Amino acid sequence: MGNIRRELYPPWLWLILVLLALNMAAFVLVQEPRPGVADQGDFDRVMNVSGLELPAQNAGDENFVRFLDYPVTDYHIAAAGPVKLLSRLSATSIAYLITPINLVCQVLGQDTFKTSYLAVVYLALYLLAIFVIARHLNPDHPLKLAGLALIALPVLLDGNYLVWFNSLYGEPMMMVTLLLYIAAWVYYIHRRYVQQDPGTGFIEILLIIAAAHLFLGSKLQVISAWPIIVLMLVLLIRADWRRLTRPQAAIVLILLGVTSLYPIQLNIQNRGIGQLTKYNSVFYGILKDSPDPAADLIDMGLNPDMAVEAGKHAFLPPSDYSAYPPAAPITRQEFYRQVSNLDLIALYVTHPARLLQGMEYTAGQAFTTATWMGKYSPEHSSAPVREFDRLTGWSQLRQQLPHNLLFIALVFLVVMMVSVRVYRQNRGRAEVRMRIALLWAVMSIGLLQFPMPFMGNGYADTGKQLFLFNFIFDLLIVTAVGWSLNQALEWVLSRQDGRLARRLAYATQSNLAETSHE
Repeated sequence: MGNIRRELYPPWLWLILVLLALNMAAFVLVQEPRPGVADQGDFDRVMNVSGLELPAQNAGDENFVRFLDYPVTDYHIAAAGPVKLLSRLSATSIAYLITPINLVCQVLGQDTFKTSYLAVVYLALYLLAIFVIARHLNPDHPLKLAGLALIALPVLLDGNYLVWFNSLYGEPMMMVTLLLYIAAWVYYIHRRYVQQDPGTGFIEILLIIAAAHLFLGSKLQVISAWPIIVLMLVLLIRADWRRLTRPQAAIVLILLGVTSLYPIQLNIQNRGIGQLTKYNSVFYGILKDSPDPAADLIDMGLNPDMAVEAGKHAFLPPSDYSAYPPAAPITRQEFYRQVSNLDLIALYVTHPARLLQGMEYTAGQAFTTATWMGKYSPEHSSAPVREFDRLTGWSQLRQQLPHNLLFIALVFLVVMMVSVRVYRQNRGRAEVRMRIALLWAVMSIGLLQFPMPFMGNGYADTGKQLFLFNFIFDLLIVTAVGWSLNQALEWVLSRQDGRLARRLAYATQSNLAETSHE
């Protein structure tokens, strides 16, 4: 039976699944008119550190619409020397993808960067991660592989995920690099504990660190995952330390230090953005629905006169502020320099009802990966097209889930309880336990992402800031449904094997009886 399964398993089934995934992705991203996501003001940060500029014909066109309504897909590549190229890589991990694309374009004599080039790279890395995970989870029957694919592909290749690939937002970079990080771990676990390859160690650790580096630098909000990722890397290096030569150990430690410091350095570089989110977290978060804004300000050690700005976010016209505009010197002196993130956390800890209210609001904004920004160029439609409906069945179904804190807590709790039970049942199977530990780490990253949008940015842009949480939630759904299907198939296949064994035993007994009779 095992030989039959192995013959059925590899090439043709993999080919079908790869072609299916490519066709799904092409339907979303390649079919005309090609979609994208319009800029809401976030692209400048990526353009400034990646050597991209608006083409001269657009920059000088008074009728050119850059923000909110229509995607901008073509950018001029600014000339840069080697030092400038290296400095870009320290600013955001998206530059690790854009910079090579720019170099290839320039080698080919082009000075135009298209977001579709970036979309192709994203898609290649994304499908590679999916393939590595599926291959090295080692499903032992073609039905299991096919079932997992039919569950995972409609979720992971949902149109409301893929459409972000054709943009300069950090959301697709977060999603792709997290999946690459998971894939690197799954590959390592398979090599180390399933194949038990004595050569496992240095290369696998480098792959995990590289994926972690790209993930931690994908967006500022990923800083919440920093302690989990660093702890995982430290434990990994410690477990395989004796497998490394001295030069290898030195390289690994240097890369660990670089990766650990990278997101901290990014947050220091982007301190101005952090100030605006802090403004939102206080005035548009804590004070917005506060029964006594002045008292809350006093609790945080701030001037109660600032209560006049309660309920205002950091992106209003200057005339809308009474005394403390976000960029004013008085705000810098009396607010930014006086309040810390610990002060914000302390207020929520001492006012748990307010925190619970904020988390209920956050839960109401969850499960949305779609965006209202324009999806198509003005050549396709003179009116901005804000809806997107190519292969969005999963995201539409997910919208029907309960948008409340209790439901989200129950999903995480059920996954945790079942995984703990499976962990205990597999005391002698290190590969199973390691995969479950990886699941717990990803769950922890998701849980830390959930409160961060409200605590760090108030009521501003909550749905978009929950993008990584939504992606991790979808991974949990795929994992839970895939595991349940696997258990059901195990039961069916075991019954088939049992029936086959009984038939063979009966046939053997019959043959023996006939021989004895003769």
